[in-house]
Amino acid sequence: MKKIRIKICEFDKSNKDSRGWYIYDLLTKHYDVELSDRPDYLFYHESTYEYLDHDCIRIFYTGENISPDFNLCDYAFGFDHMDFGDRYYRMPLYLMAIFYRKEELEMIGDADFAKQVFLTKTDLLKKTGFCSFVYSNYLGSDARKTFFDKLSAYKQVHAGGGYLNNVGGKVANKLAFEAEHKFSIAFENSSRSGYTTEKIVSSLLAKTIPIYWGNPDIGREFNEKRFINCHRYKDFDAAVKRVEEIDRDNDLYLSIINEPVVAKGYDFDLVRKGFENFLIRIIDQPLDAAKRRTINPVRAKELEKNELVIVRHVTRRNRLRALFARAYKPFKQIKTLEKAKQAYFRKRAL
Repeated sequence: MKKIRIKICEFDKSNKDSRGWYIYDLLTKHYDVELSDRPDYLFYHESTYEYLDHDCIRIFYTGENISPDFNLCDYAFGFDHMDFGDRYYRMPLYLMAIFYRKEELEMIGDADFAKQVFLTKTDLLKKTGFCSFVYSNYLGSDARKTFFDKLSAYKQVHAGGGYLNNVGGKVANKLAFEAEHKFSIAFENSSRSGYTTEKIVSSLLAKTIPIYWGNPDIGREFNEKRFINCHRYKDFDAAVKRVEEIDRDNDLYLSIINEPVVAKGYDFDLVRKGFENFLIRIIDQPLDAAKRRTINPVRAKELEKNELVIVRHVTRRNRLRALFARAYKPFKQIKTLEKAKQAYFRKRAL
């Protein structure tokens, strides 16, 4: 078995929830893996800058709406639908990471939707809520609040996260909370082709009808008959009218929620297998032959210097945020102050 030295930035083996486990476990199936600070292969993401200290085979991955910079990495996997020779593979993070607490995992069942589960009229009658909205990040797109307000004009939407909360506090079990509702708002932080995160997956696992916005090409992965794709309507008002129509017709609701989840021709296992082969092709070739960065070394140094400037800025910003968070914590329960804080930071983020 070939021995390889790797580094997965911010990977903590003592943390069972670390998303680095997926990469580590996959590689240990094929190689004798040594975690090293002198790696031959380094995996890094958008929040880490350790890669600048290592001149080795760099492999970038992301859980955010970010495209890889192939001047700084040799290979990458992410959300984009693109071809870039043997240097890129589309691997949405929802296929490689677990986003759920232990109590949520117990109710998930088949996370790959391989076996179709049907809801009955009796199951539908057990749903006590109309629509859920579970978000804590108030710095995402304005589309979330805009749609939340429009749908709330029809019926109350239960907000169980930290953002726009109207149920008396954050819910402990997101999936259980969503499962009580007929619909769930599944909006990404931002919109771009290919950017599909766990948000729609969570709503589908909770056996709701997701109201989705984010990736205009979501139909390449998930069956659009199974959810409401806001990108297929001229505006949010039209999407809300469709929600109202489905809400008033139990037979229509059941016909939608009992549709297959995954789009025809899309297979979670095949995508994962393709990703596994992508990594094997990188590592099975001689180390010198695996390098793909061809940018002029002088230009590469300039780019890395620019990255270091960003690092210093981000570090200062994060320290200030941490200080502010500690100082602000005693005042967090004051609703008017919390709303003012969110409005201020949302304005700064635009």
